[in-house]
Amino acid sequence: MDRFRLTLSLGSPLVVNGGYMTLDALLAALIYEATDDLEQAHSQIPLKNTQGLWHGSAAIFEPWDTQRVSFVANLRASHDLDIDLVAQNKQGQPHTKLGLTRRREFGAVMNSYRAIATPEVTWYAQGDSAQVERLLSGVSFIGKRRASGFGQVTGMRIEPDELDGVVGPFGDPLRPVPIDLFAGNGTALKADAAWRPAYWHPTNRAVCFVPQGVA
Repeated sequence: MDRFRLTLSLGSPLVVNGGYMTLDALLAALIYEATDDLEQAHSQIPLKNTQGLWHGSAAIFEPWDTQRVSFVANLRASHDLDIDLVAQNKQGQPHTKLGLTRRREFGAVMNSYRAIATPEVTWYAQGDSAQVERLLSGVSFIGKRRASGFGQVTGMRIEPDELDGVVGPFGDPLRPVPIDLFAGNGTALKADAAWRPAYWHPTNRAVCFVPQGVA
């Protein structure tokens, strides 16, 4: 497996919502979109794997500007409810008004994200660079809110490199790495973090050495 540096040029701000945006997470999402197979998406990533740790760094970029962007989502029923199923009030009529609690639970929801203006995003990795290139060749947008036009990909470069996607040139972590799997700088920053897919699952969190200032 070769070591390489992947760079994506961007034409619109990148929206992120915490986390490290590791290369394996990006590739897993692309595999899932193509196969609709979650197990395959988490096991067939074309990167080197060491005891569950994928050799793909966190996203690295130099932000030109950062701002908050907000989106409003509304919950709507997929079908009409039979009025006979609605509870009745004291007058024997169906309840037709929602209280404040229900309005908050089922009304409009506003989500806020961080939008980063940056010319490009870089990852370091070890794996099958040709297969990584094939997976990314048809990608037009990355990151959160990509369906809204954020994170537009305008170019891609894959170049040979010396880093393995886990440890940087000075021994610091390039991604979250559990303490017992890290062979770099033992004084690096530690934090509780997700370190492998599925990144949302609590069993995939551990105390890790984590990178500083990369995302």
